[in-house]
Amino acid sequence: LENDSTITRALNIYASLTNTRICICGGDGTVGWVLSHLVDTFPALQNPPASILPLGTGNDLSRVLCWGYQYASGQLLKTLLQIPRAHPMILDRWKIHIETLDTNSSNDESLNRRRSFFSFIDQPKFIQNADQPIYENHHTPINMFFFNYISFGLDAAVVLDFHARRTRDPSKFTSPLKNKLIFIKESRKYFNEFAFGVSWNLSSYIRLICDEQDMTESIRHCHSLVLLNTRGFGAGTHPWGGTSVNTVPSQTIDHSDDDSSNHEVAHSTINHFEVQNFGDEKIEVLGLNTMQMALIHIGFRGTRIAQCRQVRIELSHPMPAHMDGEAFYLARSTAINITHAGQVMVLRNDNK
Repeated sequence: LENDSTITRALNIYASLTNTRICICGGDGTVGWVLSHLVDTFPALQNPPASILPLGTGNDLSRVLCWGYQYASGQLLKTLLQIPRAHPMILDRWKIHIETLDTNSSNDESLNRRRSFFSFIDQPKFIQNADQPIYENHHTPINMFFFNYISFGLDAAVVLDFHARRTRDPSKFTSPLKNKLIFIKESRKYFNEFAFGVSWNLSSYIRLICDEQDMTESIRHCHSLVLLNTRGFGAGTHPWGGTSVNTVPSQTIDHSDDDSSNHEVAHSTINHFEVQNFGDEKIEVLGLNTMQMALIHIGFRGTRIAQCRQVRIELSHPMPAHMDGEAFYLARSTAINITHAGQVMVLRNDNK
């Protein structure tokens, strides 16, 4: 698939057939690209439901829909045999709208006070080095829609450096194992940000508004801000925790009594968090500090902030972002409005 027209031609070949199901071969970025095209091409929820053959690095959506975490020899035939018995599901799509933010005219005095106070403390590297040459070709997101997640801050900075290096020298990225080793090497560049996380936090640079309510105080102890549509993030972690109505029943860890819940702030329109559902037209908002960024890989969760229908994120400084496997750098003061933008039919693999 080279562009949107090749997707259209491929779909038109089989448009007259009934009970058509498709398989998307690729990583999270490719899968999101094709799914978004399905939303725009077909009437609501009338698209051929899609399965996934994971060919990327993280493959989070493939994991969530139980199609596997990476491609293995002989998997294609097995996948094709499982597709007819897979279960159709509704998956939300979310749109990001980026606009320039005039920080001089901002009347958010609390944000200005936090920014003034933290100006006496070393800023994280991804704020200090906003003009790095490696970011020049990554100032614009590949698309304006996501199905899985979008994140800002420290985790996105590591992913962006990894992505920029892979773009410069793709010959070194020839296997999942090599990719993971290079990713670890890139993360070591941010040793100070991880080791001295107590000296900085995202509330100095981000204003968070969920369903028109200012939730910035809830990220005062956080170094990454994550918006989740599905439960999967960061190559197989489940930072929201608990169970999901979209998952196959399995052994899950519910950390409702963990210490990590001490700083949680629920959206004021509800008095509890509902079970996560990637087809409910709501998005989960959570924060991660440097400790939680490590602990989510062994089953712990982050700090739950809100479940809402729209989010506005105001960035007073340049900021790296990571959306469905694709990283980019917002090089100026920016506001990002995130709203629901349709749904698509996908397939969950219940064949075990």
